[in-house]
Amino acid sequence: MIEVMARRRPDFRVSNVVAVWLRHVTAFRRIWVVDMTAILMEPLFVLVGVGFAIGHFVDNISPGFTYQDFIAPGIIVGNAMFHAIFECSWGAYQRMRTHEIYDAIIAAPVNVSELAAGEVLWGATRAVMTTAAVLAAAAALGLIRSPWAVFVLPVGFLTGLVFGGMGLNFASTARSSHSLMLVFTMIATPMFFFSGTFFPVDSLPGWLQPVAWALPLTPAVDAARGFTSGDFGLSQVYAILYLIGLSALFYPIATALLRRRLLV
Repeated sequence: MIEVMARRRPDFRVSNVVAVWLRHVTAFRRIWVVDMTAILMEPLFVLVGVGFAIGHFVDNISPGFTYQDFIAPGIIVGNAMFHAIFECSWGAYQRMRTHEIYDAIIAAPVNVSELAAGEVLWGATRAVMTTAAVLAAAAALGLIRSPWAVFVLPVGFLTGLVFGGMGLNFASTARSSHSLMLVFTMIATPMFFFSGTFFPVDSLPGWLQPVAWALPLTPAVDAARGFTSGDFGLSQVYAILYLIGLSALFYPIATALLRRRLLV
């Protein structure tokens, strides 16, 4: 029945994407006080604990940067990654399998492409929330040196699109909610540490540097660092184009996998 209904709705309607997004906004409003703790406090603890405690013992991390200045943009977009990939992997899986919310959405006049787009858009929205919160906290701590730092917000949005699409890929193929833990232990956490957040990528062994530069979080960190320092150049332009390309890659794959999961 669901498969027949989905086949009768091949068109992509932005209004349906917004409707899916609004459903998630409504659900978030019920728990926002608790969620805001994770959105702001966790990265703030890392920023203060690592930046000001460990950073006290670190000199010359990169020309023109204190250690606190260096890690701040990486922590900002790194947490954008965590929130987007969590919302579109663990959160999407719960909506898909445990609460059967996806069945209700597909039964309404919404097709799988629109559902996937709404999910990824919501993941990007969560990424922007934490980007704005941690950026404001970093600014209050004196770690933001340029007014161009406001453009970290669209970098956070692009990061959310990339990792929202990636997370939905995992949710669409996961056999159980337990298997989704590997997304964080084997993918998100290593990227957080090896994407230039806490040390320059060029300090890694030569054979590992190309791998680190190819990681989806690395261009986000590079672009954010360029904006927060005011030192924006071609490297950051390439980084933004890479993020756009990755978001355009992950979304159709997620849509295809989600369609196979829901309609088979």
